[in-house]
Amino acid sequence: MKVKNLLNNLDNIAPFFLQENFDNSGIQFADLDALVTKILLSLDVTQGVLDEAIENKANLIIVHHPLLFSPLKQITKQKNPLLFKIITNKINLLAMHTNYDLAENGLNDYVANLLGIKKISPLQGSSEKVFKFAVYVPVKHADKVSRAIFEAGAGKIGKYTETSFNIAGKGTFKPTEGTNPFIGKTGEKEEIQEIKIETVVAERDLDSVVQAMKNVHPYEEPAYDVYELKIKPSYGVGILGEIERKAEISKLSLEVKNRLQAHYIRLIKSNEQKIKRVALCTGGGDSLLEQANNKDADLYITGDITYHTALRAKELGLNVLDVEHFDTEKFFVKALYEQLIKFGIPQNILIKSKKMESPYKLL
Repeated sequence: MKVKNLLNNLDNIAPFFLQENFDNSGIQFADLDALVTKILLSLDVTQGVLDEAIENKANLIIVHHPLLFSPLKQITKQKNPLLFKIITNKINLLAMHTNYDLAENGLNDYVANLLGIKKISPLQGSSEKVFKFAVYVPVKHADKVSRAIFEAGAGKIGKYTETSFNIAGKGTFKPTEGTNPFIGKTGEKEEIQEIKIETVVAERDLDSVVQAMKNVHPYEEPAYDVYELKIKPSYGVGILGEIERKAEISKLSLEVKNRLQAHYIRLIKSNEQKIKRVALCTGGGDSLLEQANNKDADLYITGDITYHTALRAKELGLNVLDVEHFDTEKFFVKALYEQLIKFGIPQNILIKSKKMESPYKLL
């Protein structure tokens, strides 16, 4: 397997299209034609993690947090020791950051399952657009066109694939001079029985679906429609969900700490109500405090809560459980490990880092 093949698998797990504008998920450093020997999975790339990769003869590291966020004008051993060592040791480096945060079955879903939170919706929906796509095809070619557009990504609604609605009708056209019609004669009006295939397409797949249709459609000029739908995708940042039964907040907080094996937690207790409706954002999610409150969450679980954000939570009457950034996102390794195995990546070339650790120490 080459690096570029693995990159395609990662894009299927969590499309890089989903990443936020500020992010730099995907390739950090890579020889796309290099054969993958071993893959080290880690939350971050640190000196210890890099040494671990070299010791295990891994030539590819996949991290959650990108090492490169901003363009570099120069790379030196003195100013960029980690990057310099990665390059000189020919270790490929890929990142799965906000694309993995937003994706269905991504990091937030994994942690929610650990905590027994049944997902209702994203805390903040993705900004990706969804389109209705319709194409008119001669009856005998309808199955061929359907297969092509489904393989290109059309027809996905939640956990269902190949969804469509097909309507029979009569198409008309008159070929003019300079055309090469599949059916009919130049200058003569033609009528033919056609099928209208109607389905949905996510923005990231639209160009591929249109091209796939054109590749197999018998007409010289296929007739098709594309229009935006005013619906939101089922993926996005964070999760809004419910736990099985109402729980007292202090007891639930300690249960969260135990399930996450967290170093510490900080509770911002704003009321005495029992908890049922829970919002979750792994890593640092203080910017989503208002969204959690607007969605009537009884408790918001996230990390990196600042002093003033905590005061705002008190003003809103929103309970917040602040878990260390590392302790929610360390599960990136286990989650991606399991998904890569499902994609057929041999277990014996996958290594879960033992050197990644929180930068904080409690005294």
